[in-house]
Amino acid sequence: MKTSFTYLSILSFSIFMFSCGGGESSNQANDQTSDQMEKSDAQGSDEEMDITGSYTLNSQESQLMWEGNMLKVGGVSLYGHNGTVDFIKGEVSFKKGDFTGGTLVVNMESITPLDDNYGEENPKEKLVGHLSSDDFFAVEEHPMATFEVLEGDESGVKGSMTIRGNTNDETIENITIVEQGDQLIVRGSMTVDRQQYNVAFEMPAEDKVLSDDLDLEFNLVLEKR
Repeated sequence: MKTSFTYLSILSFSIFMFSCGGGESSNQANDQTSDQMEKSDAQGSDEEMDITGSYTLNSQESQLMWEGNMLKVGGVSLYGHNGTVDFIKGEVSFKKGDFTGGTLVVNMESITPLDDNYGEENPKEKLVGHLSSDDFFAVEEHPMATFEVLEGDESGVKGSMTIRGNTNDETIENITIVEQGDQLIVRGSMTVDRQQYNVAFEMPAEDKVLSDDLDLEFNLVLEKR
């Protein structure tokens, strides 16, 4: 983290359809296109409601992204880091489009910074070592973090997060679900308070300049069992 930790950003999808023509035939074409779009939307809604069963996480294609900041004032950071951590495994169950359970397991030993805020005196390896230490995630003692899914829908997924052996109720928000064949692409974001997980720098003066927000962005690729 922080030296910083926060994670997020969710993709949005837009489909633009148009038809060309003139006079009366153009109006008819536009009406037909409008009818087709309404039917397509209705079918899409029905398909979403039909999502039922257990899905296994494709850990190679899935990502958990993080971004962390210090000196964050009014939502604006003067300095920060971002990157990824890898999933080990996971499964999620659905009933008619609603989340009904599941578990996501993250490898905390895979912390990988992706930003450019490094130099000879401040290499990425130094940040990874610090984040892995007892000052932050203590990954030698707690190599995994988990999120247990309890229930939810596209308005939010409730569950319990465990980091460094500490467990708290959390909610993944900004949920989007896209069906791609036998796969579901599920995206969402979460902001947690790192202090609740004892992710705190032992030097109080320095810890205070780090944002307590731990922002995560989930990008899950789930495959039908």
